[in-house]
Amino acid sequence: PLRHVEVMPFFWRIFLSAWVIVVVTVTLTLWAARWLPSPGPDSDDADFAEQMVTLIARDLRVRLATDPATAGDILAREHALDFAPLLQVYVLDPEGKDVLGRVLPRQVAQLLRTRNDPSARSASRNRSRLLVRDEALAGYLVVGYEGYFPMGRVLLKPGARGLFVAFALIVSVIVSLMLARFIVLPVRRLQSAGQQVADGDLSVRVAHTVGSRTDDIARLAHEFDVMTERVDDLLESRHRLLRDVSHELRSPLARLQALLSIARQKADAAGAEQIDRMEAELARLDALIGDILSYSRLEARESITRHPTDIVDLVRNIVDDASLEGQAAGKQLRMQGPERCVIDLDSGLVQSAVENVVRNALRHTAEATSIDVNILDDPESVRIVIDDHGPGVPEEALAKIFEPFYRVGDSRSTQAGSGGIGLAIAERSIRLHGGTITARNRDRGGLRVEIALPR
Repeated sequence: PLRHVEVMPFFWRIFLSAWVIVVVTVTLTLWAARWLPSPGPDSDDADFAEQMVTLIARDLRVRLATDPATAGDILAREHALDFAPLLQVYVLDPEGKDVLGRVLPRQVAQLLRTRNDPSARSASRNRSRLLVRDEALAGYLVVGYEGYFPMGRVLLKPGARGLFVAFALIVSVIVSLMLARFIVLPVRRLQSAGQQVADGDLSVRVAHTVGSRTDDIARLAHEFDVMTERVDDLLESRHRLLRDVSHELRSPLARLQALLSIARQKADAAGAEQIDRMEAELARLDALIGDILSYSRLEARESITRHPTDIVDLVRNIVDDASLEGQAAGKQLRMQGPERCVIDLDSGLVQSAVENVVRNALRHTAEATSIDVNILDDPESVRIVIDDHGPGVPEEALAKIFEPFYRVGDSRSTQAGSGGIGLAIAERSIRLHGGTITARNRDRGGLRVEIALPR
């Protein structure tokens, strides 16, 4: 399997990319520098080598004139002859041995073999990096061997530094772009897939988009697919469980309701009161099971059927119905908005969403207060804003109240009639329209829920 394939870590990929930039830049510079003119005689580096060899040869000449026997030894003690790797100065006695006892480089040894042949000696000097001084040295030979690195010698040529910088920029840009594309393109695909998953599309897969790659990105894509498959399976199992349990509860619930009807016929006045309470609880349970089934069906849906709908008229009907229920507790519903606003939507789903939010506000708003429902017609969307005067919701729970069966732990979740599924149904219904539903606490107290439906 892909996860067991040994791959090159990104650390080494980036390291090798930087190394390739250096190698290719140096290679191209050396190749192009062949056509550049050689440095002039006033080159600082060339002056240093020439002057050093000339100085040592002059000092050797003076010492040979005074004490030929010890001239070489004294010169070796008083002068630095080895500037490796830039320059090495070899002082050779008449027998061809270096005064420091060093092994001679091949070019210097070849020079010694041709020292009695002027033409061969000149050719040898031209082919190698040698500076030779032998005038009036009584058989001694002072040889400067320039051991410059290739790039050091190349960069001495006119324009070579600019050429090096240009090649470095070009090569680094090309390699960096290739490396960035190699890394960023699949990461962007993963980012896009992650956004799709966040939006509820768990069918997205990305492993096929990385081709034949077997690196860390391919592993990540494979693990991403495994994760989405498992999450999809878990959610499907949850939906199936909710659906199956709801269906299984419907049968005993119906039998209980039938038995209560029979018991009511036989009960006296005192027993009838208890039966009324039992029927109320059974009605709540029946409504909750219906909501669970509705939510399961919504989760299974991927598309909706739209038709032109006057959103103002739809909301007004919901407000009118809820006003009748709120009058007993002195709760009023006030609605503001345009006279008419027609958009394409699934009226059944939107009605269910708005009604759930309005009835949730009606349950939690304080007595003798109002619920304000405002419809705002924007160029890109239609917004329905519902404000109540209830206790609000803790800030950390605002994003979670649209999850099924989430309990805030305060009065908003413990009052009778709160089944914990209504806002989840509203969120799913609006999301199927490509819209959003959000909640926030109002500065003056209470909760504001805003539904945005795109045009």
